[in-house]
Amino acid sequence: MIRRNIRSLACLLVLSLCGACTPAEEASEGAEEEKKRLQPWAKQGRILAPGFAGPLSSNRLSAPSVVKLKDGRLRLYFWTGDKEGYHYLFAAEASPENPHDWELLSEEPLLRPSPTGNLSDRGPSFPWVLPRQEGGWLMYYAVWGSWAPPGELSNRTSLAISRDEGVTWETINEPLLPLGEPGSYDAGLTGSVCVLQTGPEKYEMWYTAGERYEIFNERNRGIVHIGHAVSQDGIEWVKDPEPALRARQEQVEGYEAVVSKPSVLIIDGVYHMWFSVFMMDGHGYRLRYARSQDGVHWKPYFDEVLFPHSPGEFDSENQSYSNVIEVGDELWMFYVGNRFGATGIGLATMKTAAL
Repeated sequence: MIRRNIRSLACLLVLSLCGACTPAEEASEGAEEEKKRLQPWAKQGRILAPGFAGPLSSNRLSAPSVVKLKDGRLRLYFWTGDKEGYHYLFAAEASPENPHDWELLSEEPLLRPSPTGNLSDRGPSFPWVLPRQEGGWLMYYAVWGSWAPPGELSNRTSLAISRDEGVTWETINEPLLPLGEPGSYDAGLTGSVCVLQTGPEKYEMWYTAGERYEIFNERNRGIVHIGHAVSQDGIEWVKDPEPALRARQEQVEGYEAVVSKPSVLIIDGVYHMWFSVFMMDGHGYRLRYARSQDGVHWKPYFDEVLFPHSPGEFDSENQSYSNVIEVGDELWMFYVGNRFGATGIGLATMKTAAL
């Protein structure tokens, strides 16, 4: 494996302050967010920056999916983008004792743009890796293609399998989930997912589900919810007729257009979800939390802040695309900073008992 240290890559990226706010306004907004915090997350800073995986990651490093290996190390799968607008998936490993020091699994991407067709010719993104004892590891991801009309997202949920515990991958279903009927909550796109095996023959999926597009400031904006589906084998899925979480849209000031990119943990029989919210108020994505007794019916805490933005840091404008795992007696949240990964991936931690 190839060792890359985040500290040696600092010169690759110059962080920008929020264009819509002065430093004083940013600090004031951060103070207000601090007062409303729902959970005691402690930021540990940025752990990976664009450029970490070479030129194919020069424009974006985003959407972490982290698994714990048998030897105790962590493996982080992530989405990258190059300057030409193509997308790739890579992986890196680190010890939990030093989560700022990652070793690239391979200089070559695990998955790359398809050379044929228009479904995935722009490449893969948003990995979610599910290790299994039997039948191979599964990786769910969202493809980008040239099939979508201009101004619309071309995401479709897809599936790959690994026979060597997540080192090499083979696409088996592209796309995996069919789009819903016109007018349904996932008629427009299916994207990032979270999948857990919750029983011997039971898998549950929470997925980004695009309903339609609305025009805001002369631009298309997707109306996006979070769907739920079940499966006996992790491959063939049955979707619920209604979304697990629905964007509130005009019901709230600022117009909530998107709830997306779920990350779910089951702790002591309770389902916990962290997800991303986008408001049309110019403030970028925010991370939010919900809980459930059955994984289907959720109580969201839409207006509660998980942690404030940090003026001048990689997440000064945007926090999104989280993945939360258990490490010892702590929860570790890997999340994305400004502009959907243009400033890289960070880490926050909290005690599980404080949840």
